[in-house]
Amino acid sequence: MNELQISLLVIGFLVVVGVYGFNRLQERKHRRLAEKAFPSGQEDVLLREHDPDTLPDEPEISEFREDPRIEPVMSETAEAEEERIDEEIESTPVHEPEADVEVNALPAASHEDRPSLDDAVDYVAQLHLGEPVGAVALMGAMQSQKGSGKRVCWFGMNPSSGSWEEIVPDSSAEYLHVAATLQLADRSGPVVEQDLIAFCNKVQAIADEIVAIAEFPERQSALARAAELDKFGVEVDVLIGVNVITQGGEAFAATKIRALAESAGMKLQSDGAFHFFDEDGADLFSLVNLEPTPFTADNIRHLSTHGITFLFDVPKVVDGLRVFNQMLLMAKKIAPSLGGQLVDDNRRLLNDAAIAKIKQQLADIYAKMETQQITSGSIRALRLFS
Repeated sequence: MNELQISLLVIGFLVVVGVYGFNRLQERKHRRLAEKAFPSGQEDVLLREHDPDTLPDEPEISEFREDPRIEPVMSETAEAEEERIDEEIESTPVHEPEADVEVNALPAASHEDRPSLDDAVDYVAQLHLGEPVGAVALMGAMQSQKGSGKRVCWFGMNPSSGSWEEIVPDSSAEYLHVAATLQLADRSGPVVEQDLIAFCNKVQAIADEIVAIAEFPERQSALARAAELDKFGVEVDVLIGVNVITQGGEAFAATKIRALAESAGMKLQSDGAFHFFDEDGADLFSLVNLEPTPFTADNIRHLSTHGITFLFDVPKVVDGLRVFNQMLLMAKKIAPSLGGQLVDDNRRLLNDAAIAKIKQQLADIYAKMETQQITSGSIRALRLFS
């Protein structure tokens, strides 16, 4: 082997060693980068236990609570009201309608159901700004934070009137004082500590974004108030139903039910029930199918049923005793027109003794509501029993 061959072998060996060493250095470099970016001990966010203070902002799924139900019966009412309903029902011919059934959406929130600031049923956090902030900027800050499971509303203090008004996206108003409210209870249950912590964290984040000082009421007293409101709600949240069922087993035609209901002033709504509204648009009571199938524009021509139910939501109606009598009278007029009979939930015929008992129970419920300063059908009642 000559010197040239030996030199070539040495050079080749050095090249191989150099390439191997370079590859090892690159491998170590990229391993360190990967370990830095993806540490082996990093927690899996899909498996970790969430801290209550940072839980996702999903509505709390409350345990289903059945509404108490009073078994109603027929009652007497004013003679003029009876004659009016008699005339309306009897003067309208009952036949299958030629035109399509008109189904209306339930009315939008009236003045009685608009958001309001009420520290009797709300946890109210206030934000104080150094400089006025416009409604558009405030709405942007709110939208950057996810909502709460309970009803949350935002209000600004009108600088001219000094009164609180709801902040709306298209407003040109500017505010120095802002309030965020969390409703303490509704039909799904009371606010719990987790809800309150999440709400306060979001309000504080918004305060930081708009450079404001946030004031939060004491939490434990608010939670105690939420529990009280929920307990009160359970005691007075009553739904009364009056059933009209067949006597000989022959089913009622839905077209005939519709004609009688509409002649009495009821309207079919998108929820599958006929509703009776007062002149201000307040929903007083409804008529639903006793069987599971709802009334709809598509099925009303061919649907039949062995019973219907008139429903009265006790805490949500103003002057409930009068409305209760009005509903019962309407059921009394429609029952014979259908060839049916009025019964309670146990299919017992209704009698005057039972109606007297129900009226007393209603009077007790309304007295209890007045004691709590939550009048039936008021803004507070509509909010708590939503």
